[in-house]
Amino acid sequence: MNKSPYTPTELRNALTTLYGTHPTTHIHGASDPNDELSTLQVITATVFLDYEAKQSASAAENARDAPPPTMDQLLHQFEQFQSLHGPPLNLTEVIASKHPSMCLAAEFKRASPSKGLIASNDADAASQACLYTEAGAGVISVLTEERWFMGGMEDLRRVRLATQEKLGGARPAVLRKDFVTTKYQILEAAASGADSVLLIVAVLPLEVLQELIMYARSLGMEPLVEVHALCELDVALQADARVIGVNNRNLHTFELDLGQTEKIADELTHRGIEFHPGKASEKKKVTLCALSGMSNAHDVHRYRSIGVQMCLIGESLMRAADPTVAIQGLCLNPDDYASSLSSAGGAYTSGLKLIKICGLTRVEDALAACRAGANLLGVIFAEKSKRKVGVADAKQIVNAVRKFGERSDRVVVEVDSNGSNGETSSPLSSLVAKSLALERAARRPLVVGVFQNQPMKYIRQMVDECGLDLVQLHGSEGMKAANMTNFGVPALRVVDIESGRSDERLNSSEIASSIIEKVTADPLAILLDTSIKGAKEGGGTGVTFDWSIAESVQSMGLPVIIAGGLTPENVAEAVTGVRPWGIDVAGGVEAEPGRKDLEKLTKFVGGARQAAVEANKGF
Repeated sequence: MNKSPYTPTELRNALTTLYGTHPTTHIHGASDPNDELSTLQVITATVFLDYEAKQSASAAENARDAPPPTMDQLLHQFEQFQSLHGPPLNLTEVIASKHPSMCLAAEFKRASPSKGLIASNDADAASQACLYTEAGAGVISVLTEERWFMGGMEDLRRVRLATQEKLGGARPAVLRKDFVTTKYQILEAAASGADSVLLIVAVLPLEVLQELIMYARSLGMEPLVEVHALCELDVALQADARVIGVNNRNLHTFELDLGQTEKIADELTHRGIEFHPGKASEKKKVTLCALSGMSNAHDVHRYRSIGVQMCLIGESLMRAADPTVAIQGLCLNPDDYASSLSSAGGAYTSGLKLIKICGLTRVEDALAACRAGANLLGVIFAEKSKRKVGVADAKQIVNAVRKFGERSDRVVVEVDSNGSNGETSSPLSSLVAKSLALERAARRPLVVGVFQNQPMKYIRQMVDECGLDLVQLHGSEGMKAANMTNFGVPALRVVDIESGRSDERLNSSEIASSIIEKVTADPLAILLDTSIKGAKEGGGTGVTFDWSIAESVQSMGLPVIIAGGLTPENVAEAVTGVRPWGIDVAGGVEAEPGRKDLEKLTKFVGGARQAAVEANKGF
C-alpha cells in the first residue's frame, strides 16, 4: 500500500538527511544502501519530504497557498492555546492516576497501511474521543498522518477542545501519533493541544531522539517512546525515555507478536529497571505500555499481570458497533475481569464472542469476512459439499488470512493451566476453559478446516499441507476423535440437532442435558447445527433448529456456537434471543454455493455485532 509520490531515491535521500552522521546500528537497513525500504521507512521519509515540500512551495514567489507557520509563529500559537485552555497534562501522571485499573489509550484512526480503510472518511474524531473518554479512556491517541491513515492536525485540535469542553479538568491526555522526526512537528502538536507525541525509535538515531525528547519536555510534554526490538530498548533508555511503549507489531514486516511486550518487560527486570505501578523504588523507573494488537479483556489482563500500565487499542474500537460497550468489555479494572470469568456450573451469560463465516472458496471472500470482523473462517473439505475447496485454494486463503492477521504461522490456542486440562477436571470445566482460550486466540481470524467422516490421516495431511489453525468434525466421528493429538491442532465438534424431530417427549432442557452428558474434554468447543430427519449427514441444511435447546445448554454452563439457517434477516433474533457464544453461517450470506454476497456478509456480521450490543444492555 505505497501512496508515496516520491521516488525510491528521493525517499532514501530523505532518510540520509534525517540520519546525518549519527550511528544507526539499530535502524533497519541503514547500513546497506541497496536494502529495500520498509513500509515504516517509506512513510517516515514521505512525511519528512511532505513537510519540506510545503515549506518550499510557500516560499516561492508565486505561491497561492498560505505558508505554514514558522517556528516562532507556532510558539506564539502554543502560548495562546495554553493561556486559553491550560498547559499539557503529564503523560506519566495521567497513566499512574488510573492504577489499579489499566490506563486505556483509545485510538482514533480511519485507515492503516496493513488493514486499509477502517472507518469512513467522515468519521468524527471529536465525538469518538468523547465516547472513548466517557467509557473510561485516560488517553486519546489521534493519528494525524494524512496519506496512509487519513488523519490530520484538525482531528487532534478538535479532540482536545471537545474533551476539555465536556470533561474539564477530568479530560484525557491527547497523544499525537505520527511519524515525528523534527522539533517543528512537536511544536505543531503542542500548538494544536497535544499533551504528548509519539517518537518511534526504529527511525530515529539516538542523538536525534535525545534532542526531540528534551525539546518535548521543554514544552511541558512527556513523549511516548516506542520500541519493538531489544536494540531499540537500549536506545530508548540511553535517551532517558520515561514512558516506553512496546509495539507488538514489527513495523518493518507488519507481523504481530503479543509476546513482544513480555520480552521487553523481562529485559527491564533483568536490567534492574522498575516499571511496576505503585512500587516505590530507588532504582531507575519507567512507565511500560503495550501498543498494537490488543482487542479484549484477556489481552488487557495478560499485560496487567506483568506490570504494564497502559494499553493502546485502536482498530477494534474503531470497528466496534458500540465503542462504549467495547471498552467496558476490556475490563480495565482487575475486579471487573475477575467477575467476568465464567466458571463451570454457572450459566453462560456473556453473549456473542465469535462469528464464523463458513464455506469460503475464494480469497476475496475470506478477506471481506476478515474486514467485516469475523473470527473464524471455514474452508470445507467434506467430499459431498457444494462448497468443497481444493488444496491450492485453501492454501491461498490461509496465506491471505495470515497476512491480514499479521502473522506468518498458525495460531496456538493456549488453555490456562488452572486444572482445566488436568485429569481431575470435568469435561464441562475443561470446555469452558477452552472456550476462553479460543476467544483469546480468535482476536485475529483463524482458518477452520471442515471435515465429515474422513480418515484422520487425510485430515492431518490437510492440516499440515494447508496450514489450518483448527479443524471441525461434522460427521459421526464421535467426541474423542476431536482430541487435538489426532490432528496436531484443536478441533470443534459438531452436535446435530434434528429439525422436525418425531420424539416430542423430550423438552429442550432434557435434550440439553443429554448433550452435556455426552461431551468429553477432547474437543476445543461445541457447535450445534441442524440435521434433517433421514439424512445421512448433517450440515448445509439452510434450516434452523429449536434455539431453545442452545439456550438450555448454555444455561448449564457450556458456551456453544449455533449454525443452521442463519441469515442477515434472522441473526439479530438469534443473538438477542439465545445470546449464543458463537454463530456460524454459510449459505445465508451467499450469492451461490461457494461464492459470498459481500453485501449480505457485511450486513450479517454488522447486524450480529449490533444485536450483541443490545443484548448485553440488560446484563
